[in-house]
Amino acid sequence: MKILLVSGHKPGHNASRATGVNEGDLNVELTKKLHAMLSPYAQVDVYPYERDMYLDNKNGCLKVSLTDYQYIFEVHFNAGGGRGTSVQLHSAYKGGISVEQAVVDNVAALGFKKRGDNGIVRRSDLLNMNTALRLGIDYALIEVCFYDSAADLALYRQKKDAVSQAIAGGIIDRFGLKAGGSGAASGQPAKHTVTVVGCTVLNVRKTPNGPIISGTVKAGTVLEVTGSGKDS
Repeated sequence: MKILLVSGHKPGHNASRATGVNEGDLNVELTKKLHAMLSPYAQVDVYPYERDMYLDNKNGCLKVSLTDYQYIFEVHFNAGGGRGTSVQLHSAYKGGISVEQAVVDNVAALGFKKRGDNGIVRRSDLLNMNTALRLGIDYALIEVCFYDSAADLALYRQKKDAVSQAIAGGIIDRFGLKAGGSGAASGQPAKHTVTVVGCTVLNVRKTPNGPIISGTVKAGTVLEVTGSGKDS
């Protein structure tokens, strides 16, 4: 599997008056940790730390070919006076979210509040996210915590190694990556899964919205997504 890690800001950029910390420094530090942790399990590249991928994308001068990758994971820290962690996905993305849910669950377990819908935020106003969706590449952006919150920042600094492990662990576990193994780690397309929720038993129909029920699936079952399409 080929993964592209992106530090959302360059070193020294995006300073917070409240805490005196630069988001770019936090982004780069965490991205380097993730690169070291994920590299034994997949082919992992990092967008050049001295570049801003958003600006490069806006100006039409990206330094990598995004279509070389099956998963793009962008690292950010939030600001604006709030608290908590979230993983952001495109509002039009229809694939499975088990990887992203595991990531945000793992980070929240360290003491960070979940934001959005159980830690998942949907949006459609980010250039890199829109580009990935258009190209059919899985993309997620993590807002680890609020770096302008003294409480969030103190918790992160205390547990930053654990946060790195939490994020990497979610990616490794849910993509089924194996150190030096085969399958997803060897460059095969990552599997998307969905979990049956919101019902006791899900009816499986012979055709979309059809009258014939060919089977049932119990709540909590994890299913692999093999295809998708709009119904009538």
